[in-house]
Amino acid sequence: LDQHDLSFITSILDANPSLFLDEIQEQLLEARNVEVSIATLSRSLRRLAIMHKQTSKAAAERNELLHATWLAEYGHLPKEYFVWIDESGVDNRTNQRPDG
Repeated sequence: LDQHDLSFITSILDANPSLFLDEIQEQLLEARNVEVSIATLSRSLRRLAIMHKQTSKAAAERNELLHATWLAEYGHLPKEYFVWIDESGVDNRTNQRPDG
C-alpha cells in the first residue's frame, strides 16, 4: 500500500469508524482499484496506530434522520427553553427508610 492508499483508508475510517476489515478491503478495490489481503490491511492499520476501533454507545444509537427532523421542528427555540429529564436513575425504593 502506498501513502495515497493509507490516506484513503484513514479518511474512510474517519467518516465511518465502524467499518470492518473486509469492508475496507472492498472500498479499496472499488475506489482505488487496489487488491489487498486482510492481513496486509491489518498490518497497515497497526502502522497507522489504529489498533482497534471502538464506537461509543451514543454514537451507535444516533439516528441522523431523527436528529435532523428534531432540529427542523425545534431548532429555532433558544436552548434556555428546554428542560431535560433523565429518569434512568429513578428507583421508587429510595424514598423508603431501611430502618426506624
